[in-house]
Amino acid sequence: MNRVNGIRVGIAGLGSFSPDKVLTNQDLEKLIDTSDEWIFKRTGIRERRIAADHEDSGKMGAIAAIRALEDAKLAPEDLDLIICATTTPDKPFPTTACHIQDAIGAVNSGGFDMNSACSGFVFAFNTAAQYIGTGMAKRVLVVGTEKLSSILNYKDRNTCILFGDGAGAMVLTSLEEAGRGEYLGGSIQTEGGNDDVLEVPAGGSTRPTDQEVLDAGLDKMVMGGNRVYRFAVNTFVRLVKDALEPYGYEQLGRIVPHQVNQRIIESALEKLDLPVEAAYSNIHKYGNTSAASVPMAFDEAYRGDHLIKGKLACSVAFGAGLSWGHFLVRW
Repeated sequence: MNRVNGIRVGIAGLGSFSPDKVLTNQDLEKLIDTSDEWIFKRTGIRERRIAADHEDSGKMGAIAAIRALEDAKLAPEDLDLIICATTTPDKPFPTTACHIQDAIGAVNSGGFDMNSACSGFVFAFNTAAQYIGTGMAKRVLVVGTEKLSSILNYKDRNTCILFGDGAGAMVLTSLEEAGRGEYLGGSIQTEGGNDDVLEVPAGGSTRPTDQEVLDAGLDKMVMGGNRVYRFAVNTFVRLVKDALEPYGYEQLGRIVPHQVNQRIIESALEKLDLPVEAAYSNIHKYGNTSAASVPMAFDEAYRGDHLIKGKLACSVAFGAGLSWGHFLVRW
């Protein structure tokens, strides 16, 4: 549904941030047994951004947040709520949302974190829309921010070639105030019992970090290879079909997917009988930035005039958990 209690929801502002440091495929050739040709052929990635030591998830998220607020022509003190989607929080607690709140001066806001890996921003966006739609909040900042370089093993070419750092943000308000990006609905779904597909094996209460964990590299990300590919393609197709069924494909302006892998995006589009241009992609520049990828791509698509006024924009995401979901807006 696109409204609750008669309040229609819209996107008032967008912003993003990417670190200055670029890690190219040629740079990775010096670290592991790989090549630019091998990486690009399998992923579509040419380079990714790596945060500096002082650039944690909260600091990157705060910059994206300020840019989104400027786009919305709102001040930080206008916010009622901050929801931060991240897999790489600044600390186990307090929340990264609290760090962002303090950094931007959102003195009237509450906040909390949401961790659902690559699906995180889509889940947070849908949650924020419910706060606006029910009248519990008037202006909600949604941030997706990741410093994935902090949990990567740069000796494991299955993971280190794929991921990068960055942040993106959106401000949600009533559609009347936003004037664009009407929220039409979304989904949040999970299927537990699939930790072996994609996980950080230790560092939580199940297996606290100790010297043995550090020596074995269990504090770093590990991935289950081909299972991720098949799951992502099939989920992408199903989410887009379900989202567009009530409206028809002729109303689609752009798909702005989680930037998981260019080959996955292209395979899904082929199954949907859609051209490559139907999806906005920037993975060649940033790699997979997990919870930051959807807002970063959405912001770039918006600023590059790739979103078509009056047409539908559909964002889909899928990741560890397993988890998956979408949101649909009319731009």
